[in-house]
Amino acid sequence: MCLNHHQTPNLYIAHKAALSKFADRKLTYGFSMTFLLFTIVIISLLAAGLVRLNSQSVMTNAQQVIATRAFFAAESGAQLQALQIFPVAGGSGACSNQNFSFNTSGLNGCQANTTCNAITINGINYFQIISQGQCNLGTPLQSSRTIEVRLREIN
Repeated sequence: MCLNHHQTPNLYIAHKAALSKFADRKLTYGFSMTFLLFTIVIISLLAAGLVRLNSQSVMTNAQQVIATRAFFAAESGAQLQALQIFPVAGGSGACSNQNFSFNTSGLNGCQANTTCNAITINGINYFQIISQGQCNLGTPLQSSRTIEVRLREIN
């Protein structure tokens, strides 16, 4: 079949339309790739932020547990000191500075350092116990809590 000069412009227009669709498709692929990379970068930044937030939360919770253990170590030290001042079996006890190390579950690795002062006012003995509990599970996980207890001897 022989093409005449009237059919050539129609063929040229059809060919140009096909090339135009191909060029538009290439532009769409370029935009899609850019959008995909942008989306991956944003999601990666969000994921990194969530990981950091989670690790800080875990460290904060661990520090709170260590602080609570230190408080209970201080409280236990004060109670043990009170038992030495007022023994369960009766009689008189001693008021002296003591150090207690704990190896029970929950207080393992903790210690309490207590100081005891005895004062007599109007014939009544008063005792002041200051107990400092310390728990140390490594450099970032250590805590110290101090409590003060005052006791009165009943005559």
